[in-house]
Amino acid sequence: MKKIKFHSIYYRFILFILTFAILVTNLIMADKNSIIQFYKFNLKLLQLNYIFIGIFITITIIFSFIGWKFYVCKEGIYLRKLELLIPWEEVEAVSHVWINEWSVRPNGKQYLYNRKSLVIYRKDYKPICIYNISLLALYMIKILKPSIKTNIIVATLATIFNMAVNFGILYSVYSRKLEFIKIELFLSYIVVYIIKMTLVPLVMVKYENIKHGKYLFHDNAYNKNSSKVIQL
Repeated sequence: MKKIKFHSIYYRFILFILTFAILVTNLIMADKNSIIQFYKFNLKLLQLNYIFIGIFITITIIFSFIGWKFYVCKEGIYLRKLELLIPWEEVEAVSHVWINEWSVRPNGKQYLYNRKSLVIYRKDYKPICIYNISLLALYMIKILKPSIKTNIIVATLATIFNMAVNFGILYSVYSRKLEFIKIELFLSYIVVYIIKMTLVPLVMVKYENIKHGKYLFHDNAYNKNSSKVIQL
């Protein structure tokens, strides 16, 4: 029985933040021989870049192979945490949806994060939501079981939009265009990013709830993980 495993992609969010930070550092300190002090250590900017590349590759390799959450096979979908194999006959539909997480840190800081989630709708059972899963899982499920209903078109468009926004921000920093950016363009970046973080997830969840029932809900400052699903 061939098993195709899928892991959490939360590490990609961390890598995006680190990449943005290192690009901003390079933007501020144009001289590659500039010295950056970390406690008692002095590093050249070029050395810092090499260290970051090493960390980036290491994190990607490690989290691409450890801590898998589920696998798909010809028999169905196996959930590691529940030790449950869901046969294809019980699966009514599978969707890839962005569900916002509102997190409050111990220091009082708050942040909003789009959890790319795989939702498995089952016949006569509560749906199962697996957080931080790549869109590739939906494609693989569609390949193994073409008859299953999915939101593959909507999910693909949302993912392309997400990648375009992130790439545009990183490229603007990398190409040093932020030094000469006009206020109108800067504000447009902010508006597009707000749309990505709020409007797109709201529309996706609303569409899913209309189609499959009111199971999915976003976090807010008062309610956490309020979706009426089994959450993994």
